[in-house]
Amino acid sequence: MGWIGLSEPMIIDYSRQGIINKSFAVVTIVIASFAIVLNYLEPSYQLIIYIGMPVVLFGLALGMGAGSKRAIDYVPGEWEKRKTWVTFTEYEDMVEKYEDSYGHLYAHPGDLCGTFCSMIFIVILGFVILFLPSLNIILFDPFIDSIIWITVLYAIVAVVGFVFGFRIPKIDAQEFFKAPVMGDTYEFASALAGVRGIRAGMNVEIGVREGVQTILDAEIKAYLQGLPETVQMQVQVSHSGFAYPYLVGTIYKGGSIQAKKDTFRIGTRYPALLEYSMDDDVIVVVARFDIPKRTSSVPNISTRDFRELAAYLAGELGDIYKPP
Repeated sequence: MGWIGLSEPMIIDYSRQGIINKSFAVVTIVIASFAIVLNYLEPSYQLIIYIGMPVVLFGLALGMGAGSKRAIDYVPGEWEKRKTWVTFTEYEDMVEKYEDSYGHLYAHPGDLCGTFCSMIFIVILGFVILFLPSLNIILFDPFIDSIIWITVLYAIVAVVGFVFGFRIPKIDAQEFFKAPVMGDTYEFASALAGVRGIRAGMNVEIGVREGVQTILDAEIKAYLQGLPETVQMQVQVSHSGFAYPYLVGTIYKGGSIQAKKDTFRIGTRYPALLEYSMDDDVIVVVARFDIPKRTSSVPNISTRDFRELAAYLAGELGDIYKPP
């Protein structure tokens, strides 16, 4: 069983994308040729040639790059679904293969900042090329040099704009080709691997079709060894100037408990704060570090301390649990 690639026509159709890509190449050549002719006929239009038109081309490239992404068509069909439990190491190997096959299909909204920076770079590059003659930098001949610089500038603008325009949006079938679960929540959760009393990993839903597979869904899970799966632990991360991880332990129909708060010294930088409560038939124990509201430095929760907190919570849940 393999992962889908660019050559799999049964799952993804690239025919419409090819038309847009060829059209963009033609448009870029036409605009660059027009700039060369304009530079020959109206040498005084330097700002338009080296600044104005590249900015316009950059915007056009962004639009056509996005259009190229949206022109990738997903071929509808039924996926055979199956769920599997994998370790974090196995999941990361799956994600690597997944991104090699699908990375070009899902959205990268973080590239918006890169788009803005690229626009500034293009304007600066245009001004640099514009002032090269005043610095007496001549390669061959002023006219030939202008053709070279226009060609280079417009090629850079077109490629950069098209790439960013392609990466930012998503294709229509985002439910099949979305970015896998990663981030700081995953990083802290993966630190639970090997912690005493905890079995942590990923519940992954795999879709199989036409001899290839994809990740349909993935969920971080942590259970207590020796206890039923009705006893679970979840990793949460809040952000208020720094990454603040904490744990939520739940026991479904496994006893009852009075609402309370307790602070414990467990050999970590900050004491552990546990909050106990009941929600219908579910015991909820939230474990976090009791960080002072006023500190002289930005708090930092180490991986070792987080693992100690998880081990302590696992012990508490084991003590609380009562078989139904």
